[in-house]
Amino acid sequence: MKPRILLVNPPIYDFSAYDFWLKPYGMLRVAGFLRGQSDFRLFDYMDRLDTRVPPGRYRADSWGRGDYCSEPAQKPSIFAGVRRQFRRFGLPREKFQTFLKSEGPFDFTLIQNGMTYWYPGVQEVIANLRALSPKTKIILGGVYATICASHAHSLGADLVVEGLDLNPLWRFVELEPNENKLPLWDLYPRQKTGVLKLADGCPFRCTYCSVPQVYPEFHLRPLDRSLAELEFLISLGTENVAFYDDALLYRPEHILKPFLQDVLKRKCKSISTRPMRSTLALSAPSWLN
Repeated sequence: MKPRILLVNPPIYDFSAYDFWLKPYGMLRVAGFLRGQSDFRLFDYMDRLDTRVPPGRYRADSWGRGDYCSEPAQKPSIFAGVRRQFRRFGLPREKFQTFLKSEGPFDFTLIQNGMTYWYPGVQEVIANLRALSPKTKIILGGVYATICASHAHSLGADLVVEGLDLNPLWRFVELEPNENKLPLWDLYPRQKTGVLKLADGCPFRCTYCSVPQVYPEFHLRPLDRSLAELEFLISLGTENVAFYDDALLYRPEHILKPFLQDVLKRKCKSISTRPMRSTLALSAPSWLN
């Protein structure tokens, strides 16, 4: 019997948050390596197209960006002197609790987290899982788990995946990955925004940047792979594609331009009949973005 694996993109606790094409690409990509070997479910608190979003709360501009639904949250003591309202962004907590009661139990849960200071959302998810699905093994990965590993271990996950080595993950779930498989974008019932990367890491070593801690080396992804991911996104009805590269304009003659030229040459099968925009976006990588 295939294991049941739940993917969770947690809510955000912050003073402000806005959807600039925020998607858990790394988690979807890593889980995609197990495509066909597991029964997957996705709960994305930050999916503004989710039918569980309160009526009237979905607004988007022509590029698919927009506000998240939110509610006031207790301000951490460290921010006591900040005269702004602290908020919780994303689907209401009770929606996830109802989901667990109706869709559970799960064998494993994969949780990703981008910004390190968004860890309170991870805490909330883990608390709900422990209360409503206590036998589920919880796996935490992403930038936070890599940069703040010791703190991430304190949240109570069964496995914290640090860095790019995914072998501990494969051993834990007892499954063999197939890295030719595509990300699990098809877990979204409605798909309008997708993500691509043409390369991992950055060739520079700016002292203020965390990218070298996540990706020690800069390397290109296979062009055919990036094109295949784009075609898959288009086939699902994606209208906006955001690049999550940390150095998208580095050596454009060798990286970005060949990709765009191949897109025009191939017309990516569906691109001639489906509208598609290419949006340049900056976002923190998570899992193997």
